[in-house]
Amino acid sequence: MLPSSIKSLTVVFSVLLITSCVSTFPKTYWKIEPRTQRVQNECFKAEIIPWYQSAGNYVGFLLTIENLTTNNIEVNWNKTLFISNGQTSGGFMFEGIVYKDRNNQKSPDVIFQKGKLSKIIWPNNLVHFESGRYGGWIHETMTTGENGIYLTVFVDAKEINEKIVMLFSNETL
Repeated sequence: MLPSSIKSLTVVFSVLLITSCVSTFPKTYWKIEPRTQRVQNECFKAEIIPWYQSAGNYVGFLLTIENLTTNNIEVNWNKTLFISNGQTSGGFMFEGIVYKDRNNQKSPDVIFQKGKLSKIIWPNNLVHFESGRYGGWIHETMTTGENGIYLTVFVDAKEINEKIVMLFSNETL
């Protein structure tokens, strides 16, 4: 049997040893400016918010469009493009689109007069299939730099384009 002072010393030493093994490496997190980006014109308001999967991995956007007119407007998904580092980089997929068909033509969404559409959208070029034991469809994280959407909307047969972007960067604590 060990004396209580040695037991106490052993506990203290064990705690110090365990806590010293805890990682003191700097932690990196996403900094996104602005956190929500909006545009508005005479026909509609649009807003994007970064959408993340787990652990802050940003894989898409929550897009909200509000029709300001008394006519229906259409979102043309075939001309609405992902912007990555200031360049267009393919289109988007969303709920209801089969993964393997994500690059095919898509029907427009109609937003009725004074109505609103909210939809989570994922860049087609950041989605791929991984085979193997735990394979499946993977949404890759957006990279640092300017990310956003080149939105194409038709109002009264007139095409309106809006560029909505935000700056993604990594910060280290």
